Amino acid sequence: MNRRLKSLCTAVLAVLAAHCAFAQQGTLSLADARGMIDAIVAEPAKMTDVMKQLAPGDQAAFLSDVNAAIEKQPTSNEEKSAKYININEAALKGAARGNLANLIAEVFATVPLEHLTLVSERFAEDLFNRTADPNRQYTDDSFRDIANSLMDKIVARTAGTDDATVRNTLAVAMLVRSSQGSPADLPDLLLNKIPDARGREIARNDWLPAALAETPFYEQMLADADAGQQPNAQLALQLAGPQVLDAFLADVASSLVDSTGRETTPFTDQAMGGYKEPAGTVVQGSAYGGAGQNANSAGGATPKTEDESKPWNQHGKLYD
Repeated sequence: MNRRLKSLCTAVLAVLAAHCAFAQQGTLSLADARGMIDAIVAEPAKMTDVMKQLAPGDQAAFLSDVNAAIEKQPTSNEEKSAKYININEAALKGAARGNLANLIAEVFATVPLEHLTLVSERFAEDLFNRTADPNRQYTDDSFRDIANSLMDKIVARTAGTDDATVRNTLAVAMLVRSSQGSPADLPDLLLNKIPDARGREIARNDWLPAALAETPFYEQMLADADAGQQPNAQLALQLAGPQVLDAFLADVASSLVDSTGRETTPFTDQAMGGYKEPAGTVVQGSAYGGAGQNANSAGGATPKTEDESKPWNQHGKLYD
């Protein structure tokens, strides 16, 4: 086969594969997918393929069902946390076009709080890390727009739940970690979206700084929400195993559209190949953590306080 004909065949096959993948979406009923939940819990990687076969309108409902099934498993807290991390990441990788933001909101609404702490950390590191994709750099304005719109989705989805403020705080923590400390106004911008005024101030003064400490501290947050027992984070992350970094920010951006189908934020540059900040651009730090912190550390930001009653005081010592 000559080179020209071979290239043509390769192109045709690629087009056919794309059409087949598109046609596959919506071929699996929600009822049939529910029959696969046990297999997914046993082998989390299967979640991506099942999600790809579901209609977009069924994906969030199915993700909620799977998260409920994980909680019923007769396993340790650490094993459950590992399942939540791996299955929810796999679910996002199977999101239908334009549906990713809805699925992220579903994660923050349905994963039990004691496990959502680690899911939030891993999402920040594995999926939404601002520096994960070396070929795509985000300006502060672009990242602020992405975080702002995604937070709106999460707040809307968690509305009416008893622990909405804590769930929303963990979403803020994920986005602030992902930002690498800039823009500096991001924590306040996102916290101001929390509807409950009293809970918002507790989150601002206590929960968020503790969650973003070098050694994340969630005990007070979970106690205030009457959540379940927190797993051993180190063991849970070992069970979850190493994750492959996937830069999802551009995908999130493309899924944040208004009721007219138009993008709610100016992400054209990212969709068309990325905007690169000019050489020498200085990224400002934040009260919640400076730019340039370790991108592979989920708890890289280090809040400071002189109050030694706080477990995240500036000396980095945890108090009993």
